[in-house]
Amino acid sequence: MRPEWPPSERRGEVSVLHVDDNRTFLDETAAMIERESGQLRVTSLDDPTAVLSHVENETVDCVVSDYDMPEMDGLELLRAVRERFPDLPFILFTGKGNEAVASEAISAGVTDYVRKTGDSETVEMLCNRIENAVEHARTEERLAYESSLLDTLFERVPHHLYVKDEEGRHLRVSHAHIDEPEQLLGKTDRELYPEGHAADTYEDDMRVIRDGEPIIHKEEHTNESKAETHSFDRVYEQYELEPVTDKQRYDEWALTSKVPWRDDDGEIIGLIGITLDISDRKHYEESLERHSERLEEFLAQVVHDIRSPLQVADSNLALLREEGLDTDRLDSIERAHGEIGALVDDLSRFARHGEMEPDPELVDLEGLVEQIWERHESADATLSVGSLPAVVVDRTDVRRLLTNLVDNAVDHTAPGVRITVGPLDDAEDGGIFVEDDGPGLPSDDPGQVFEAGYTTASDGTGLGLSIVETIADRHGWEVVTTESDTGGARFELRF
Repeated sequence: MRPEWPPSERRGEVSVLHVDDNRTFLDETAAMIERESGQLRVTSLDDPTAVLSHVENETVDCVVSDYDMPEMDGLELLRAVRERFPDLPFILFTGKGNEAVASEAISAGVTDYVRKTGDSETVEMLCNRIENAVEHARTEERLAYESSLLDTLFERVPHHLYVKDEEGRHLRVSHAHIDEPEQLLGKTDRELYPEGHAADTYEDDMRVIRDGEPIIHKEEHTNESKAETHSFDRVYEQYELEPVTDKQRYDEWALTSKVPWRDDDGEIIGLIGITLDISDRKHYEESLERHSERLEEFLAQVVHDIRSPLQVADSNLALLREEGLDTDRLDSIERAHGEIGALVDDLSRFARHGEMEPDPELVDLEGLVEQIWERHESADATLSVGSLPAVVVDRTDVRRLLTNLVDNAVDHTAPGVRITVGPLDDAEDGGIFVEDDGPGLPSDDPGQVFEAGYTTASDGTGLGLSIVETIADRHGWEVVTTESDTGGARFELRF
């Protein structure tokens, strides 16, 4: 087949197919044409019956053909070409034609007709006619190509796309707006929409056209009440339109952009606009806001409800100290109360501000790990702690992170597990690791252990390691899972 080409890519050189049964004339004409015009490249054929095959397989911008040829005359060739390639420029270049031939050629769809005279002026005229014919054909194809793209946009884009003239009248409307967009043509918003909405949109239209400044992503509340919805129904009934679907009817929230439409001289002749339905997004945002408000209220109540029994526990702890009970045990209970209190403070801060930003201070990680281990001192497990650095972090956050890593090692391994916490020597900005000699992480996808809800324990919540990743992200750390030297799980925290 003749190669297709996007109109924007075929510029400059023009491929000409010259057909004549006189080989000498073909050679002489090709030389004169290419000498006369630097952009014309001529291919010569002395057999008109081979033209269709050539055009099918090669790029041809224009056919120049003699009329009087023995096997197929120029008119027969023209008709054959027009049947297969109706838009290909075809110039009849002959010295034996007459007015009857010219008239018949015009009826058959010839692009131009040039008489052979044998002088240089004829070749100059032929070159001009070829260039003009090809430029016109390319322009027509480009316009058809652009028109096809525009048609596709207006037919397929699932948004309200429209073009208006300088008076605000609709010239074209996408099919996503209504089933029969032609019903809106020639009408302004004032003729189509309720008064309040029409005034706003018309004012925006005139401002874009008058000032030449676009309106980009303006939020519009287009369905403010049931009464307005009924008004839209009456407008549709008034103009006897097919109503749009429930999902696409004049939605509560829309995002509108309008830009000036200019002619070739730069004069504003209207506008082009697009309106996106963002009702689902706005409704989700409203629902999320309501949910957040309820969550804040719930957290405030939880904080209150936890503080009360915690105060009772602290009071009883103080009484036990006064009675001289085991102080080591009481110290552990007091530290646990402190952890609970710190978590309650976090919940309170989140309930008030909706965020959990770190509250940094210098923390001795080695001492913190040892404090955490006191919770497991009766467990059938051992801990080895290397020389850990002191870092500026949120103490409560990092306590939770390390506690969850230690708990994970104890809860997901067999009795007698050995846990090691040490510094990362290869981390550029420092870091620590927590590893064990247990069975290790899932071999198929170790990263899934950080997914909320993932657990291999029958009574596990699947939240511990998810909390680890969340806290690490909040501090700008990277959590890496790998395998320890003994085949157990290893978690690396790179600062």
